[in-house]
Amino acid sequence: MILSTSSSITHSIEVVELLGVLAFAFTGIIEARKKGMDLFGVYTVSMIAAFGGGTIRDLLIGNYPLYWITHSSFALMLLGFALASSFLGTAFYENKQVNNAFEVLDTLGLGLFSTAGASIAQQAGCDFYISLLLGVATAVFGGVLRDIVCNEIPKVFRRNELYATCAFVGSLVFLVSLQFGLNTLAAMLIGALATVLLRLFSVKYNIKLPF
Repeated sequence: MILSTSSSITHSIEVVELLGVLAFAFTGIIEARKKGMDLFGVYTVSMIAAFGGGTIRDLLIGNYPLYWITHSSFALMLLGFALASSFLGTAFYENKQVNNAFEVLDTLGLGLFSTAGASIAQQAGCDFYISLLLGVATAVFGGVLRDIVCNEIPKVFRRNELYATCAFVGSLVFLVSLQFGLNTLAAMLIGALATVLLRLFSVKYNIKLPF
């Protein structure tokens, strides 16, 4: 029974993290194509966006081998997406609808990674607060590295609508939900939803931190 429960938790985390990988990978492809990068650049940026935050988390907690190394099929899949993206011109990626899709995918990735990161940190034996911080790091730093490589000021460093705060809230909701006895998958989905809703709410009403 214990082995079955542990396997179920691991599977839940992997599903959520895969969805986060896909969401952030597409933001990397869109941003790199907008900058006119070639295939190598597009693939590199998509990999950085998809795996950057998780890699930083795993390095900090000594979780080896790294996620993208043990899931090489995901890295190969991103290469296929990068190749497919070359059939669309730069004008497509500068389209308003594509920019809107970028924001939606970025928000979705933020929510999914905030809970997946916190869950993996907790599984590795980190306490409540460190799991919370690593959830934020997992959610935020893929986008930070993506923006830096694309010569943009990372969203988390701009004084605009809430961003890292949303990941913080999502990770917190996830960890508190576990304390109240929710199963891991339900807690992760609730935490991710909290992140997404807060982010969308802050963008719609231009909510910023007061300091």
